[in-house]
Amino acid sequence: MRPVRLVSSGPPEAEIIAVTQLDSRPFGVMGIEWDLLPLRANPPAGATTPPIRPQFLTGATILMTTTRPPRALIWLAFGIIYVVWGTSYLGIALAIETIPPFIMSGTRFLLAGGLLFIFARSQWGGRAAMPTRREWMGAAIAGFLLFVVNNALIVWAEFNGVPTGVVALLIGTTPMWMVLLNWARSGVRPAPLTGIGLLLGLVGVGLLVNVSDQPGGTTIAGAITVIAAAFFWALGSLYARGAALPKSPLMSTATQLLWGGLFQAALALISGEVAAFQIGQVSWVSFMAMLYLAIASSIIAFSAFTWLMRVVEPARVATYAFVNPVIAFFLGWLLLSEPITPRTILAAGVIVVAVFLILRAQNRKPAATIPVEASPVEAAA
Repeated sequence: MRPVRLVSSGPPEAEIIAVTQLDSRPFGVMGIEWDLLPLRANPPAGATTPPIRPQFLTGATILMTTTRPPRALIWLAFGIIYVVWGTSYLGIALAIETIPPFIMSGTRFLLAGGLLFIFARSQWGGRAAMPTRREWMGAAIAGFLLFVVNNALIVWAEFNGVPTGVVALLIGTTPMWMVLLNWARSGVRPAPLTGIGLLLGLVGVGLLVNVSDQPGGTTIAGAITVIAAAFFWALGSLYARGAALPKSPLMSTATQLLWGGLFQAALALISGEVAAFQIGQVSWVSFMAMLYLAIASSIIAFSAFTWLMRVVEPARVATYAFVNPVIAFFLGWLLLSEPITPRTILAAGVIVVAVFLILRAQNRKPAATIPVEASPVEAAA
């Protein structure tokens, strides 16, 4: 019997991880239902091979087709990432009102990581293998960049008065950093459309920086802090792409969250937050906001995002980068009385257009598509 390749007429972004049966019954792989058609020695004309890591079997070539998920389920997943991630910045602001920043972040990451770890090891999570020592070390580095440095900078910025809408907008510049870091690493110059997007992004950031005391802007220090957070998310994402991490997406996320929570807990001890903390000072609003961030934002929304990246075009999923800042701005104005001025609206429009141009240019080059790990919003989630 000779090794053969898997051939699929399904969407090119679908990913096959394992084949567990070789008959005509449908089986589930990463949330996609695949139907195994009768075995044929040669695939019919028009069949395409998905861009996956080669999976070899013995026997004849297998032709597969996909069953598209219900449209209502797709829209529900979009609604989750739009609304939940759009409200995450408000959640952070409410959580740190009465919970010290490092204690809040450490608790939510440990809670989210622990629940995901248990689920990944369970029957419903695919019984993911225990991470190896090398995978734990890779997750530690990625978790430090993504859930410690990035999150600490975001929380510090909001704690020091940077409006939640401005934070969401500046975090949305992560694709710009992805382009620049890829350029520095590969030496390949970005496309002209990408260059225009980068320049527009700089203009938008400049409009948000408030060199005077006018409302609706933010200080230079505040803007630099949030932009640095976006940079470290992009850096951590690029590291995670080539790092030794658990093969299970759930287990990979769980281990990074657990390390992030442990690092944040260590910072809470070193900074003296734990010694000065009194649990009686925590309000119900802050407590519920922390639970919301841990469960809704870090688990439910991220799972919906990962699933969408596998069943619809990545360019459609990337629309959250345009919707989330709008939701964050509106909720900040409605619930926190954060000002929205014409200058802020102009800056928001310029940055949104800049991100759109960069994503459009990336979408024209399949090899340069922004990876799943480079989610700007999950930086705050």
